[in-house]
Amino acid sequence: MPNRDLKLLNELTETIEDIIPKITETLKENGYDKINFNKLEHPLDTTVTEYLKKLKDTIRDSDDDYHIFNSIETIKELWKIIIGKSIKCLRSFDMREPFLDQPNKHPIAYGVNELSDYFEDYSEFESMLYGGGKYYRDHVVHVFRVWLLGLACLLDNNADYLYKMNIQQGIEINPLEKVSIWSMIALTHDLGYPLEKAQEIIDKTKNMTKSFVSNPIVSMDLSFNGVQNNMNDFVIRFMSSKMHEVNTICPKEDVKEISSKEYVARLQPKYYFKLQKSLERCKHGILSSIIIYKLLIYFLESDFNINEDYRFNEEDARQFYIRREILRSIAAHTCHDIYHLNMLSFAYLLIIADDSQEWGRKRLSELYVKSNSKYEFGDIIPHFNVSTNKQGDPVHECTISEQFEFPASDMDGVKRILKSLLSQYESYKAIFRDGQDTANRNFIFKKQCTIISNKTRKPTYTVEFKIPNEDRSSFEIRLSSTDVDRDKDSLGDSLLKEVYGKDRVSTTGEVNNNELLFTLKDTDE
Repeated sequence: MPNRDLKLLNELTETIEDIIPKITETLKENGYDKINFNKLEHPLDTTVTEYLKKLKDTIRDSDDDYHIFNSIETIKELWKIIIGKSIKCLRSFDMREPFLDQPNKHPIAYGVNELSDYFEDYSEFESMLYGGGKYYRDHVVHVFRVWLLGLACLLDNNADYLYKMNIQQGIEINPLEKVSIWSMIALTHDLGYPLEKAQEIIDKTKNMTKSFVSNPIVSMDLSFNGVQNNMNDFVIRFMSSKMHEVNTICPKEDVKEISSKEYVARLQPKYYFKLQKSLERCKHGILSSIIIYKLLIYFLESDFNINEDYRFNEEDARQFYIRREILRSIAAHTCHDIYHLNMLSFAYLLIIADDSQEWGRKRLSELYVKSNSKYEFGDIIPHFNVSTNKQGDPVHECTISEQFEFPASDMDGVKRILKSLLSQYESYKAIFRDGQDTANRNFIFKKQCTIISNKTRKPTYTVEFKIPNEDRSSFEIRLSSTDVDRDKDSLGDSLLKEVYGKDRVSTTGEVNNNELLFTLKDTDE
């Protein structure tokens, strides 16, 4: 099968060279004519594109999915460059900064060196984390791949998804700002992972020590206290707030006129408590948000205050939402108490891209024994305006596809993937669940996975689960083979009941001459 990293890099380098000139030309026509776009730094400028081309040239189509790890130093260098350029781009379009009116000035990404030092420590620590859990997976190359995968979605079809992205109604964000927002989110979303895993390592150490020490005391505490708690609480309040427009009234000859738009910040209690709970459980999403807030001056200079008399102008509010989108998207990807209604948000895109990036992720077991299974990721395909909801608003659809192939002797691997797909389904049901404003959910989510057991008859399981916006969710398994009558019990009914439980599986019947359909009953209904 073709190398997935090479495929992504080939597509992206071509797309970037085609779409970026179109984006910059549109920006010039819409009021940004003073900007010298040849000198503007952004995450997809010529410097970054050249790095991507050089990385692409090191990979051949016949290389396996682990080949990119040979270029890990280049990826870490590029990670720092992209973060820096993202901050510089966002600062360049900030109306409160001098860069739009004074072209001789150039923004600096303060704090990126400190964040890069942390990322380097993170990279070195990762070798220890492979021993922290049986199923620990790579998180250094992973974030780079998530960035690529998200870009592929955003820039496909003349950047249709990118233009449709909307972080807040009434807040205008230009395409280069959106690319910068995505770059910050994708590349930093797992920075807190070592801190989350460290507690598990401590627990394992304590259990091991019990073999020769009675009631061992391990004196390492990962909790926060004092000023640390105050700082963390401030960041959580920032992520948990939104802006409310208020009118400024100016008396003029006894006539009240609205002079300008002003905003006040208000705390959203549900977000606040859910994110506090996430921090209490040491989830790496919220830890990652706190890390970048503390280390990057871009966030330390955020304007935020929930006092009634503290007013924000339009640009203050716009910049607040940009920063909040970055922080909240990162925090929400490990906080399943937060549910999602909008496919046109970066929080949604991060969850989908993060879960989909499975190819070539090193696991502890693979350091010793190479897996005989084959995995091929298909695509994330967004479809826009496929229907309308009861309010007449457009509804979109997102479909993910993938394929596994196992040798005949590895039916345990087949069962493991079948069980894993159910876990994914339950997870997606939780974060795309019904709740307040469900009527406004603007997407249908579907995932299809093909599992081939490489026997002579090649029995194939096609698992599809669907979470619609106006109907109940469904989980279906289709079994096909050259002799479905012979396989329907041992590879169908019996095997699926072993994996999912005998009370959950029902056989709908034969779809055609070589295919059977099974459905799974939801336990929460």
